[in-house]
Amino acid sequence: MKFHRIIRYLLPFKSRLAVVVLVSIIVSGLTLADAWLMGRLTDAIFYRTRGLPLSITWQKKNAGDYKEFTVILTKQAPWSAAERRKLLEREEKYGVQVVSSKLEGASVTERIRVPKNIAGDPVQMVDELQAHLRPDFGPLRAYIVVETNAAAAKSQGLTLLPQFYTIYIIPVVIILVYVLSGIFKYAQGYLLGSVSQRILMRLRNEIYENLQNLSISYFERHQTGQTGQLISRIINDIDAIYFLFASGIIQMLLEPLVVIMGFIWGLILNWKLILLFFLVVPLLALPVNYLSRLLRKVNINIMNKVADITGVLEETLSGIRVIKAFGMEEYEVQRFKRETRSSYDAAMRGIRVSNALSPIIDFMISIGLAIFLTYAGTQVLGEKLTPGEFFTFSFLISLMASPIRKISSVYSNIPRALAAAERIFEIIDQQSEVVEAEHPIDLPDIRGAVRFENVSFGYDPESLVLRDIDLEVRPGEVIAFVGPSGAGKTTMVNLIARFYDPVAGKVLIDGQDLKELKLDSFRRQMGIVPQETILFRGTIAENIGYGRIGASPEEIEAAARAANVAEFVQQLPEGYQTRVGSRGATLSGGQRQRVAIARALLRDPRILILDEATSALDTQSEVLVQEALQRLMKDRTCFVIAHRLSTIRSADRIVVLEKGKIVEIGTHDELLARGGLYAKLYYTQFRSQKTGGEREEEEEGLPGAWGEPSLDQ
Repeated sequence: MKFHRIIRYLLPFKSRLAVVVLVSIIVSGLTLADAWLMGRLTDAIFYRTRGLPLSITWQKKNAGDYKEFTVILTKQAPWSAAERRKLLEREEKYGVQVVSSKLEGASVTERIRVPKNIAGDPVQMVDELQAHLRPDFGPLRAYIVVETNAAAAKSQGLTLLPQFYTIYIIPVVIILVYVLSGIFKYAQGYLLGSVSQRILMRLRNEIYENLQNLSISYFERHQTGQTGQLISRIINDIDAIYFLFASGIIQMLLEPLVVIMGFIWGLILNWKLILLFFLVVPLLALPVNYLSRLLRKVNINIMNKVADITGVLEETLSGIRVIKAFGMEEYEVQRFKRETRSSYDAAMRGIRVSNALSPIIDFMISIGLAIFLTYAGTQVLGEKLTPGEFFTFSFLISLMASPIRKISSVYSNIPRALAAAERIFEIIDQQSEVVEAEHPIDLPDIRGAVRFENVSFGYDPESLVLRDIDLEVRPGEVIAFVGPSGAGKTTMVNLIARFYDPVAGKVLIDGQDLKELKLDSFRRQMGIVPQETILFRGTIAENIGYGRIGASPEEIEAAARAANVAEFVQQLPEGYQTRVGSRGATLSGGQRQRVAIARALLRDPRILILDEATSALDTQSEVLVQEALQRLMKDRTCFVIAHRLSTIRSADRIVVLEKGKIVEIGTHDELLARGGLYAKLYYTQFRSQKTGGEREEEEEGLPGAWGEPSLDQ
């Protein structure tokens, strides 16, 4: 799976992502402001500074035997000219050289040069200067204002609120920084959240749309076509991808921004210190790259195991009656435990790999920190680095170390997201084996003539299920398919519905090759009543209306009356608005069959495929279902996989299949007279029913002789 394919899903949101990048830069700047504020706070504590210098650098160290400071001298009354002259004399006597001076009422801001032997401890130097001047000027106060450079000393406009102690300004600024950071982080999260949810919605829609367009063969022959696998991919895998578009993008965008901006700032402050710390970063590349690749493989295995659990759940819960009927509860519990144990083993391997990354990164970072602290401490002892600069660098390194540590989290989740994306795109990329023609023929009103011309078919090309089938069906004719299990009855109707394409020969509809027809137009004129009645979660009216979306309530009720559905619906408290539950669980077998027949009647198809249910019904339900079927089959081309004798006898022709070939065609009486396979099956089954004490009426049917059709026929 290439990462660029995921990026394509971001392209429609270029403008939003541009705003996200801008907001991320602001958030990164506010994050780094913590280090700057901690450095200024350190200076405020050590030097009792006033104001807040608006600069990202500190004053360079003075060469030679002098240090320069900016001080503010404040007294109660304004300074007179005589006092200014006397102040200069007293400062010179103390050993201070005044470089520049600026008067502001009762305050004088001076740039002073002090010998190193006096300025070794700036706080003590200010206290001594203050004590030296007070005998001449009364209760005078002296403060240090830490400047960034000589230019800053000449322009006090770069210092915010110089009349207040710095230590009182910084708490207010911290609150302001965190408020702004919260606002921008909210905007960042909201924008990315909306983008990621739209992408997930698009992915779910794409995968579901492609599933609906895939041929039946995909769901029958592919591991990924199993219901549990598909549910896991649409739900679990999509959720795994959410990390990539939401948290993943933030971590991949914001965290590197913090590191890059911090690195640039570090180069400005002291390039030697920052490079010493980053010496260890290249050493991280090898373990991170190796473990991320391993994690991707491990995560694919984990997701497959979760999908297997989902598959077992889907199978066992939908077949709970069979499990209980055969007393297989303990067997299924053990099977489920084996799947969960397999999933646990896969997950634990992932945990071992993902958790190995964090200690490696922490160890590398600790080496970088040790190198930094050793060198920076030496610089502080040699008075080449102020406490403010040291703490600024310490916080800066800490802020950059945090994003680097998060690599372990990012590289344990991003491979999982990429593995999920690979599984999702595997389904999106699936191509249907039944492909519509480039310029399909639209038959808006088919007559219902069907012809098989030398048709052969096999689910596996090496093993044919149908061989050299030739059959012509006139419009409105009822054809009953009978034969032993595996003879190819269900395969015949699957080819008519174009669930599959023949490997040889043609299926013609009204003289047109079925492969050349527009599929949706053709299938709108075709109806299917399957052996296993499928009802969807919803009301009875909605299930009948599924036959023709947009049908009026009157049309739905008319179809229901024709299918004998109205008979039981009238007894329900909510009538047609009664909810039937999943798969129509609240209805009996006969009621479900009648709803399915009503659905087909509402569709009013020209070609009808009926796979009769083999399950026995009570006498009343049997009669009602037979009446509904007779109405359904009237004036339509019908193909019936027959299990009831009444249906077989009423067919215009009976097609007898054996081992994938048509061995007999004729009416019920004609085939009995021939004494072939049909007669053998008929007499054997009918005689066994009579001797078994079963009902002797012909309407009872022939269960078992022709077997329950399966999808491999």
